Amino acid sequence: MVWGGTVPRLSATYLGYLRLKYCLGALRPVTGRLLDAGCGGGGFAKAIKRYRPDLEVHGIDLGAKAIECAKTEPGNVIFRVGDICSLPYGDRTFDAVVIEDVLEHLAQPRNATREISRILKEGGRFHAFIPLEGAVYSLHYWLRKLGWRAKERLAGHIQQFTLPDIRNLLKDSDLTVVDMQGSGHLLGQIIDVGYFTMLAWSGRSLSSGGLEQELEGKPFKRFLKNVVTAVTHVESMVLAWVPGFGLHITSAKGKGSDQLRPGN
Repeated sequence: MVWGGTVPRLSATYLGYLRLKYCLGALRPVTGRLLDAGCGGGGFAKAIKRYRPDLEVHGIDLGAKAIECAKTEPGNVIFRVGDICSLPYGDRTFDAVVIEDVLEHLAQPRNATREISRILKEGGRFHAFIPLEGAVYSLHYWLRKLGWRAKERLAGHIQQFTLPDIRNLLKDSDLTVVDMQGSGHLLGQIIDVGYFTMLAWSGRSLSSGGLEQELEGKPFKRFLKNVVTAVTHVESMVLAWVPGFGLHITSAKGKGSDQLRPGN
């Protein structure tokens, strides 16, 4: 199974719209080389390259099949197989590193953040999207107390982070927080929980191609998905300063205070 092959666009009807929007905002001051670590099928790395053709974009993933799929249409991105917890790059190789939906899958996420810090140049940027499914303001947190494990079983989310967990991970890895936005508020959480609950009850597995590909050739269902997706994105942008179950966080390697700026 290959994840992450869909290339998101800056359109509110795309599921990955906000992740791409906030990531590109975090990368505005960045020039040079960028790594998408844990890139899966390479869709997000290709999207970054599309909107930032000036960057030298690399993608790495532990899954050989995922990288093979990414390389079929690389989109001027350099892909290779490798472990995020033992990255095959020298110290201070990259000007920026991004990860999307990765840390929650790792048994030892601190190993990954330390490796990311190692390969970043001083002052280099690290941007991540991380679910905060262990936060008390997350519907996932309360449902887990009742025994709900659909997302852990179907999506492999073995970590349930809180914001303090992430701050500690970054601080321990010499990464200073400079900006963050929340997403996945009330409507977004209800839809996420409902979707995984439906999959669990129906006995279906999560589609490796993602919902975008799953709805190809189904115009009415795609229309409904587009409307709901756009509404949830508007909700998240209006409430970007409010914690949600999704965290878009940007940090910089090296010295500096843990200072937040308003979201983009």
